[in-house]
Amino acid sequence: MLLLIFIFCIYGVNAQNLNYAYCFDGENDFAELDDSNPSTPIETGIFGDNIDNDSFTIEFWVKDNNNGSGNYMLSKHYDSGTVKEGFFIRKNPSTGSADAGIADNTNSWTMISGNRLINDNDWHHMAITFDIATGRFKFYIDGYWEGTSAPITAVFGNTVKFKIASSYLNTFFGGSFDEIKVYSGPNAVRTLAQINIDKNIELDTASPPQDLIGYYRCNEGIPNNYNWEWIILQNVLGNSDRDLDLINTPRIGPCSNWVDSVPNSLLSVDTFETPNNGLQIYPNPTKSIVQIKGLKLNQEFVIQNSLGAIVKKGMVSNTSEISVANLSKGMYFLTLSDNSRLKFIKQ
Repeated sequence: MLLLIFIFCIYGVNAQNLNYAYCFDGENDFAELDDSNPSTPIETGIFGDNIDNDSFTIEFWVKDNNNGSGNYMLSKHYDSGTVKEGFFIRKNPSTGSADAGIADNTNSWTMISGNRLINDNDWHHMAITFDIATGRFKFYIDGYWEGTSAPITAVFGNTVKFKIASSYLNTFFGGSFDEIKVYSGPNAVRTLAQINIDKNIELDTASPPQDLIGYYRCNEGIPNNYNWEWIILQNVLGNSDRDLDLINTPRIGPCSNWVDSVPNSLLSVDTFETPNNGLQIYPNPTKSIVQIKGLKLNQEFVIQNSLGAIVKKGMVSNTSEISVANLSKGMYFLTLSDNSRLKFIKQ
């Protein structure tokens, strides 16, 4: 019974990894990548002016504390009126959702407005992609597509730094962040299937995905401790030049500090959902194989155990069988690339 309660607690429709996150108080603290040190290489991809003409994907988990003087969760943008450059993700207080924007060569912002609410004091996953070849900008919330732009010629620049929880306006977003991932390169555009499969897991840094250049797990400090020794969000890929500096952060107390990634390290039982989009997994319970009834298209899948570890992945169709004979007894969660989630018992 206790195991069942534990499993229900750690899986929610918006659950991410159960490690730590970093909380920004919305008053004056933020994180940024400082590319001004003359001893470090100049960034020529998405962290800089993107003269490399890289495509990119940026994604992260965020929980809005509904305070702060600003709305920008992510910013590498600047707007003087006559000059617009870069990109951003910001919350939209009037709709309760979020917007994403990128500068284009008409001196305008190409905007995509989200529809999913993020002002509910819960965790939400944000992702933007830009394909340099097609000129299309896309925005996703919680693994769902929010919109795609018409083809544009994006305008980048290096007037301002890459920032989390702030922007060039010197206003500050109040909220917690976790699992920040930055892809930049010719093959950096993540598909919806890839975003959904990876958003609930920590990536393997020994064999990271192609074009991942910045990965911030936000696990450095310990919640509610004085974390004086940590002044960065560490790029766990090993390139310290791409660490994010923590600015105006005392790193002591319940915020401006590391926090549990979800309250008390566990999601509430009330938030547990299993969105299955009309699909059915059978036989359930099972001893050897499972099949999925109702699939219309072939999809990628991952199977996670009750601790969130991936134990199997692959492709599945409406008629194919997935062998689970080698799995230990217990409850498992199968997630498809369309964000459908099915749970089953292995006997």
